[in-house]
Parts: sequence; C-alpha cells; structure tokens
Amino acid sequence: MSNTKISQRNQNLLWAISGGRCEFEGCNRPLYEDILTRKRYNNAYIAHIVADSPDGPRGDVERSPLLADDINNLMLMCDNHHRLIDTNIEEYPEYRLLEMKRKHEDRIARVTAISPNMGTNIILYGANIGQHAAALSYDSACEALGEDYYPAEDHPIEIGFKNSEGRDSIDEYWSTEVNNLCAHMERRVLSHIRNGEPMHYSIFALAPQPLLIKLGTLLNDMHNVRVYQKHREPNTWRWLNDSETLQYELRTPENYDGIPVMVIGLSATITHDRIIEVLGGDVSIWHISIPSPNNDCMKNEQSLVEFRGLVRYAMDTIKTHHGCRELHIFPAMPVSAAIEFGRVWMPKADMPLVIYDQNKERGGFYKTITIE
Repeated sequence: MSNTKISQRNQNLLWAISGGRCEFEGCNRPLYEDILTRKRYNNAYIAHIVADSPDGPRGDVERSPLLADDINNLMLMCDNHHRLIDTNIEEYPEYRLLEMKRKHEDRIARVTAISPNMGTNIILYGANIGQHAAALSYDSACEALGEDYYPAEDHPIEIGFKNSEGRDSIDEYWSTEVNNLCAHMERRVLSHIRNGEPMHYSIFALAPQPLLIKLGTLLNDMHNVRVYQKHREPNTWRWLNDSETLQYELRTPENYDGIPVMVIGLSATITHDRIIEVLGGDVSIWHISIPSPNNDCMKNEQSLVEFRGLVRYAMDTIKTHHGCRELHIFPAMPVSAAIEFGRVWMPKADMPLVIYDQNKERGGFYKTITIE
C-alpha cells in the first residue's frame, strides 16, 4: 500500500532491498502474491519505524518529520505484522525494528549476490529409523544452502517411500528400501547425469546408516554433490564451519589373518566384544574413532573432508592386507559421514561391503545389506 509521505523512489527502493518480502523477523512472506491462490497483487504495507507524526507509534517531535521519507526508517511488512508493531510499541521499540530490518536486508543482499551458475537440486531422502519416520523439510534445506547456493527448482527431488510402514528390524525392510532407493535414483537423478546434464545436487537425508551408505555409492565422488548434516544444537542443517575440526584415530588390528572388519565409532562407542558376538573371535578389526563419540559431532565440512580422506586411506590399506574379501562394516556415524563413506567406495577397486545395523529389537548388530 502506498503512503503519500513516502516518495515513489523510496517505495521502489524498499521493495528492492527487502526482496518484496515481509521484513518482520521470522515472517519472510512474499508480498507480491496471495499465499494460497498465487494470484499476483500488491499486499504490502510500508511501515515507519519512527512514526511520520509525533503522536504516532515511536513518534518524536523533532525526528518524525526528518525521517518520514528516510529509507533507513522504512520497513516492508504484511498487514498482520504492520498492525502488530504499531499496537505493541513497548514490545517493538525502535532498536528492535532496526535490527530486524538490518538482518533481513543483509540476507536478501547475500542471497541475490549468489552467482547465477550456483543453482543446486535439493535431494530429500528419508526412511524409517525404528518406529520413527524421517522428518525432512524443503524449507529447512533451502535455509541451509545459505549464501553458497540457491535452489534450482521450487520443489525438491524426493526419493524415499512416503507413509511407509516398514520397520528396520525386519529383514524384508532392507531389500524393499534398497530397491526403492535405486529405482528413484535411476529415474530422477542418475538418468539425467548420464545424459550429460551439468547438475549440482545438495543431499539432505535421515535414514538408517546402511541405506545412507547405499545412497552414497549411487552418488559417488565423481558427481557434483554437497552433503549436509542435521545438527541438534543448534537445530539446523546449515554447516557450522567456525566450529572445531574433528580429530580422527585409525586403530589397526593385532593380526591380519581374520575376517576384515571396519568399525566407525563417531556418534557412539562400539566395543569389539559386540563384533565378536556377531562374527566370532576370528576377526581383524580396523577402528575409526574420535576422542569423545557423540551423535552431534559432525559440525563442519572440513571434518567431513578429513573423514573422507581417512576412509579412502583405510580402504586401500585394508585391501593391501586382506585382498578382495568382503569387508564387514559396523557403523555408528553421523548421516553425512555415512553418505560420504558410500561415495568414497569405488565399485571396481574396493572390497565388497557387508553392512550391519544396531537394532534393539534384534538384540544388537545384525547383517542388513551387501554392496558388491
């Protein structure tokens, strides 16, 4: 809605720097279309931080006339939030509104500065973990892209079963989920890659670790892929690259005569007696760990890069000692690490993988899928 005290120049400028969206913190509603019908029309209100009259909200005898047509004193808002800030003056003082305006316009400036060739296709992959369905949000994925990429499409590529009743304690669950994953990936992703379409993919996944590893093998490290990690604290998918990089340790077995086993204990501690309970005592255990395993350890991308490098070294070294026998994998790692573990594996050069999963209903680790 226009305001006669505001010049057309500043109205146009405000629309530009706000991105045509409500600047109230957490709203971000587009103000150029109806949210339900998508019909295009102007439903914006231009709000004064300091009112344009002394007796208005946050008004001032001297400053109101001076700031009436000052772009730094104007915010683009939806009707609800325009009314809210003008009827709750104590809750929304001048300094708080200025901070909202600054953060919103800074974000719009960063996003619109992204290079046009930095589009990415968002892949959402979810599968039931125990009794829990995966909760994946396209909006949360878009937020995590930050200033590095922008969504190439206005909808994600979803490759998981919806409303599945499958449970990961049942043997049939794994073959059904693997078949579904491979079929969806072939139709919606891999066929486009083989056709030479230059695409970038951003992966957001929540699923049992054997399936995440399988997903990684389908999108190996020859493809242009960025994998994201769901953090618990703070609750975001955005990489926290100012956090401390993980320090990994690779422990080698005492002898190389037994069944080759790789244990990845990043999100939880896996003791060797749990492996022996499944495979017997004739095992050669290679163990990747960190000093304090926890389920929120993978905070920054550099930690993921170094994990990839260590896994690649470990696979080469294990093959040197054990040949092309099956390598038994016992994983406890973040989702991003599980996917990257699969992406590192090379089908023509590396050992076949037999992947186990920890399940309370099955009383511990049990064999799930084999990747040849």
